[in-house]
Amino acid sequence: MGVVNNCSSMTPPHPYSTAHLHSSRLRRGLTLIEVLLAVAILGVGAGVLMLATARCLAVISQSRHYSTAQRLILQVGAEHPLTRADIKPESESGDFDDEPGYTWKREITEPENENQKGLYTVRTRVSWSDRGRESFEEVVTWHYIRPEEE
Repeated sequence: MGVVNNCSSMTPPHPYSTAHLHSSRLRRGLTLIEVLLAVAILGVGAGVLMLATARCLAVISQSRHYSTAQRLILQVGAEHPLTRADIKPESESGDFDDEPGYTWKREITEPENENQKGLYTVRTRVSWSDRGRESFEEVVTWHYIRPEEE
């Protein structure tokens, strides 16, 4: 038995052969379709991120307005306290020197039900305009003043 030596299968292809040039030419870079697809995916991703950022900023702005309004409602209560003599059906309003664009209104009403004589509803509202839309924060409290015996 003799060993057959097949040298043609053992030799590497010549570096300048056409098969080698053809395969390296195909793998040299990205095609135009691959580049356009990558740009489209990046564009969609960037658009989604910008939309999410805009929504977050809007929520932050809205939260800041409501927080300021709650602080201003407390300020109205401190600067215009209600005493027993002040509680009667009426309405008063004003604005804030340190917070331009915010206004307040306080309404005191007496319920129509005769069984609840001496119970007053106090509605304090702070309003502001946000991009042309009127917004407000409101606190409703009830005060009972025992009616004087007749």
